[in-house]
Amino acid sequence: MSTPRISAKPVVIPTSSAKPAAPATSAQTDTAPAAAGWQPTGRVSGARPTAAESPATVAAAYFDAFSRGDAATMAKQYAPNATFDDPIYSLRGQADIGHMWTSLLKTGKNLKVSSKVLESDGDQVKVAWTADYTLFGRKVHNESITTMQVKDGKITSQKDDWSWSKWAKQAFPLGGLVDVKPVKSLLLKVLHAI
Repeated sequence: MSTPRISAKPVVIPTSSAKPAAPATSAQTDTAPAAAGWQPTGRVSGARPTAAESPATVAAAYFDAFSRGDAATMAKQYAPNATFDDPIYSLRGQADIGHMWTSLLKTGKNLKVSSKVLESDGDQVKVAWTADYTLFGRKVHNESITTMQVKDGKITSQKDDWSWSKWAKQAFPLGGLVDVKPVKSLLLKVLHAI
């Protein structure tokens, strides 16, 4: 009985959307064929971002998740060493930023978010957004301008610009006291503990 010979020539497995195969080159013969149904699971290192990863598209996906109260998806939008700054928080790292959003979205109730991309230039995108929600039993309306830096489809830095005074007067029943330094410091400690 003879043993069947295995061909050294690569086997092309057609798929329904495959284009005709190019003639084999010496580089192709050194590689094993892909299994049927194989799909790449990530981007090739050094590849340029696709249109789906543009800063405006990343911001749109981020604010869509925000409007749904989906903190896990929001956290995934950040690079591992991302930064986040606003009048309350100054955070470093995807884990800390994700924890903040998870805590805030659990604490606030009846969230309604709207957003609009104002400009997108290079790696930067600016978004105007508003959020209406209930915090500590009080109605809050917040208006912000967010500036995001995006690289390789991930947010590397985010700065939210909104009024502490206007926001805190809605969130806490203290009126103008929210702007007095010792009171503001105490309120910030309370918010950081959430």
